[in-house]
Amino acid sequence: MARCAGLRAFAGFSAALLAIGGCGPGAPATPRDVRVRVDRIVIDENDAPVVVLEEEGGTRWLPIWIGRDEARSIALEIEQVHPPRPNSHDLARDLIRGLDAEVARVVVTELREGTYYALMHVRRGDRTVPIDARPSDAIAIALRAGAPIFVRESLFSQSHSESPPSEPEDAPRREI
Repeated sequence: MARCAGLRAFAGFSAALLAIGGCGPGAPATPRDVRVRVDRIVIDENDAPVVVLEEEGGTRWLPIWIGRDEARSIALEIEQVHPPRPNSHDLARDLIRGLDAEVARVVVTELREGTYYALMHVRRGDRTVPIDARPSDAIAIALRAGAPIFVRESLFSQSHSESPPSEPEDAPRREI
């Protein structure tokens, strides 16, 4: 009886390894990540900051509503303005570098209940660790680290982003 339980546990563990490894008939499709760039930061009609990501070499856009501090941090980095003291995104970049690591890439991964999620992939040597992060923080750090930014393909269709946010119904009040 104990031997059968052990075999069932091993079979379950083996199936989990196959699923994680992407092998076997039940393996999920690998999501496609699309490289983007920060086009601009705008303020919407409700005075909320929005970072606008533009597909590189494409026509799609992804607006993500973010906090004021993160918007300011992203805007400062885009404009290459460096304050006399580091902000939290500068600190994160410096910590990563100080640990002999690098930001390999940032991926905006999903939209759940109106909130975007992202992963910041930090690499040290041959090991890469995905770190859960708010997209705004991950983008601000990626810009400082010179790391590429990606968006999961499925998010473009979820956000109806075939036209830039300057269309009349999406028109921002002003840019930062």
